[in-house]
Amino acid sequence: MQARHGSRRRALIAATLGSIALAGCGHFLVATAFRPVGSGDQIRHSEGTSMEVSDDGTVAWVQGRLEVSVRAMTDLELNRQYPAFSDDSYGPDDELPTNAFTYGDWEDPRSGQPPSRFSVFKISVKNYEYPKVKFDSLTPVIEASNGRIYYPWGQYDFKEFFRRFPLAYNGLGYKRYRERLSLLKLALYPEDDFCFSGQEFEGYIVFDKIHTDVDDIVFRIPSVGIRYDFRDEPLETVSLAFKFERDLIKVKRRDQVANAD
Repeated sequence: MQARHGSRRRALIAATLGSIALAGCGHFLVATAFRPVGSGDQIRHSEGTSMEVSDDGTVAWVQGRLEVSVRAMTDLELNRQYPAFSDDSYGPDDELPTNAFTYGDWEDPRSGQPPSRFSVFKISVKNYEYPKVKFDSLTPVIEASNGRIYYPWGQYDFKEFFRRFPLAYNGLGYKRYRERLSLLKLALYPEDDFCFSGQEFEGYIVFDKIHTDVDDIVFRIPSVGIRYDFRDEPLETVSLAFKFERDLIKVKRRDQVANAD
């Protein structure tokens, strides 16, 4: 846990220095949404497997009737999925909307658009091949082309992050805090559960906001257990990697950010 928070502090310092550098160069970088690279450019895995890219931006690793897929989510999609939590910005000190993944419909007056709070990926597992499969949702990492590494947030991280929002545990603020935790419990990918034969799992894995100077990433799941012994110890595992890219657009003024993409 300390190593993860140390990485976040270093990432924050890097982001601050990057912002200063961009300001000194006289432009701002605007990043478009992540999209998967073509199936032919995805990282090859073992024989008998394939990588399939769908029109909706999902990239799937397929082995027989087992499928593990990853899709980068946009803030707009997350707001549409939780509309009741994305436009309820009322209460003490005009508290931000309750949506745990985004800032809802709140817009930054400097840029004219909502900022991003996190980078969110939807993970789906469809198991019609093995008795049971599993991976720990706290183990995936995102490797950026410029060398940065991003680690997932767990339930404890979210509790500590959102605990600071309620002012002196006022009634409405604390209600929002519990609503955010309830939303996360339902929406996040299960941390360490088996997906048995005939089951389908899906949920979100959340990372720190990926810096705006990053245009290529690899979403890596280091170990997915596909065969287990009678003690539920893995006998066979696979390591999966999914490649995504996005465009970076330069604008000279902050008020041009909203129209850049």
